[in-house]
Amino acid sequence: MKNKISILIITILAFVITSCGPKGTKIETLTDLQGKVIGNLSSGISEDGSKAMISALIGGEPAQMLSFNRSLDVLAALRSGKIDGFASHQFAADYMLKRNSDVVLIPILDIPIEGQAIMAVRSEDAKLKSLLDSAIVILKDNGTIASLEQEWITNLPAENEPTFKEVPVIEGAASYYVGVSGDLPPLDYVAADGFPAGFNVALLSEIGKILNVNFKFVSLETQARFTALASKKIDVVFCHFQSTNTNYFDELKNDGWLATEPYFIYKGGCFVVKK
Repeated sequence: MKNKISILIITILAFVITSCGPKGTKIETLTDLQGKVIGNLSSGISEDGSKAMISALIGGEPAQMLSFNRSLDVLAALRSGKIDGFASHQFAADYMLKRNSDVVLIPILDIPIEGQAIMAVRSEDAKLKSLLDSAIVILKDNGTIASLEQEWITNLPAENEPTFKEVPVIEGAASYYVGVSGDLPPLDYVAADGFPAGFNVALLSEIGKILNVNFKFVSLETQARFTALASKKIDVVFCHFQSTNTNYFDELKNDGWLATEPYFIYKGGCFVVKK
């Protein structure tokens, strides 16, 4: 009798374990993600907005969505089995794939994914926006931005992670504080030592030379970036939006900030899953 009870308990526990959380079935197509637990990087839009966007991409609703602040966090959740997969921009997924052999990409083919990376400033700082815009245009025209893309995004070696390089301080020049969340490597990146690094930092270093101003980088959580901007803890923040999904950007827009000219254009999206 005791043996039968023990077998029954083991059977029930096995059923509970296999029935809860992400399923072990191999995911090979976007439709395989329907009814699964999907990870998503916090972006500032509502949970309903995020769910609607993910549902459109996989052709059905996920069982659950979990939000994370950084790519490293969502990757760890995938590896631990907390989620079944997560959406990613193609350039960010390519960066991840070079460094992690245990994941694979499922491309989004039927829906065009295009977007822009911008900087945001408070609406009262229209002059700062104008200065940033003028510097971005100069750096586009002289090829500097294209060179930075090659160095920090396209050809960034897997064995060489970006590291923080001390930016020379211009004596007597105005200083602006920039929020870096590290949510989208290699664009918005925080190195292992906790210091901001990568493409965005390199770009602002070049902008600082043109404008003769100092930029001081502040690490912060993704979800806190616009709050920090509004409270004047920072003066500039990086963000991005999909130009092919206007609802996404409409939710992010508000009367409290202004967007600069885009400094990086990206195309392509995918979902990252375990091999």
